Amino acid sequence: MKKKIKTIFSLFILLVITLIIVFSYYMKKTYVQVPFEELYFYIFNGVSNSDSGMFIGAIMESLPYIVIIYSLMIIILYDISFGKMKSKLYPFKSINRHRGIIIFVLFIISCLIGLYNLNFFKYVKNTSTSSNFIELNYVNPKNVNISFREKRNLIFIVSESLETSFFTKSQGGYWNYEVTPELYKLLAEDDVVTFYDNNKAQGMKMIKGASYTTASVFANTSGLPFKVPIDGNSYHSENFMNGSYTLGDLLSDNGYYNELISSARTSFGGIKEYFTRHGNYSIIDVDSLEKYNLNFTNDDLGSWGFNDNYLFDVAKTRLSSISKKDKPFNLALITIDTHAKDGFIGKYSESKFKTQYENVYATQSKLIYDFVNWVRGQDFYDNTTIVIVGDHLSMQSEYFSSRNIKDRYVYSCIINSGIKNVNNSHRQFTALDTYPTIISAIGGKVQYDRLGLGVDLFSGKKTMIERYGFGYVNEELSKKSQYYDKYIIDDDYINNNKKIGNKCITLNTKN
Repeated sequence: MKKKIKTIFSLFILLVITLIIVFSYYMKKTYVQVPFEELYFYIFNGVSNSDSGMFIGAIMESLPYIVIIYSLMIIILYDISFGKMKSKLYPFKSINRHRGIIIFVLFIISCLIGLYNLNFFKYVKNTSTSSNFIELNYVNPKNVNISFREKRNLIFIVSESLETSFFTKSQGGYWNYEVTPELYKLLAEDDVVTFYDNNKAQGMKMIKGASYTTASVFANTSGLPFKVPIDGNSYHSENFMNGSYTLGDLLSDNGYYNELISSARTSFGGIKEYFTRHGNYSIIDVDSLEKYNLNFTNDDLGSWGFNDNYLFDVAKTRLSSISKKDKPFNLALITIDTHAKDGFIGKYSESKFKTQYENVYATQSKLIYDFVNWVRGQDFYDNTTIVIVGDHLSMQSEYFSSRNIKDRYVYSCIINSGIKNVNNSHRQFTALDTYPTIISAIGGKVQYDRLGLGVDLFSGKKTMIERYGFGYVNEELSKKSQYYDKYIIDDDYINNNKKIGNKCITLNTKN
């Protein structure tokens, strides 16, 4: 009996070894640019609310490799015989005497391989090195003068994985045919401002701390990277990033009504806590539709909550209501259909392309463009600015690397801004610059033209990456910042989510 239990345990460890090796290689191959801290954050911050299809797809794709590797290890390590076939199936008899040691060594090796494939050692290297870059360059929004010549309404669309690679080669992208023509057409329209380097496909660069949804939402609305340490269990807190003063905070303090509509459950990744803590947003997701008396059918379901077609329908309904309030509004929309792997297809989706991913992006292009045109036809449009940003590059990196696509950019544009096309060409910028640029676009004037680590792009002042270079800034933001931990996270994460007083950071105007 004891021997049988020992054998079962050994077989279980071999299975664990197999799973570690196969799945870590799968993650390395599929999500080339995904950092270790991103994977960790999502695992411990609401993975139960994510798309089960992603995990099922990963298992199905990896299953043949799991079976082959596991079978080979069993054949080599165990005396498996089928009559006279024993000598052929078990040529390594001496291994039997050292099986326990071999399995232990294999387990250690598999763990090292897994950590390497998930970029853990790079993470350790970065976080073991301190940087004062944030401390030297941070401008605290609480300590600068922000005035409004007018208070324009804001519709802020954060579109999942929206990048410009799907533009045609003549448009600055990489495709031989048009997949997202509406999104490119939008960039050239009279009431649209887009910032770019040499061509309009060169939008935002993806910076460290803005490479996944929660991080990007935070970076675009705070001017700061999202840098949560992983030496705790999770980060779900009513004091989410307690030391930051964000777009939601600023607009709320200036009399705006804030609302968020998200296709994905906002319990995922701390989104609900962030928007509640910063701006006291009214939040609509699949779990709160009933509260707002919104009609919902099975056709409206998506992989993560409800689909994006329904998201924009809900947005139209809500805009018809909140636009009648006696205060300006800030409506944030977060889409999800283009999330890896391969996105979500509904009855409303395009089907003219060979790959599902192309059809998903083609659909997203039409949904956004149709929604923008709907807003243009409403009475409140004259006093409303629409900002569209991709939250990050697609995490389905293999899809693009297999096509030799290297320089990828996050989509962004501003529609019906209070400012014309000024200082918009030959620019290099990131999600950090969105916050002050939005304030300028809706009628605000920011002292020093800077908030957080971001620069108002309309001002013409150099962004962080224009001043220091993208590589340098990216590297510095990867390092540990004691200043950030103490004053932005406000020790909230480290102190087990205890509420600590909101400290004030001295304004840095040297830069």
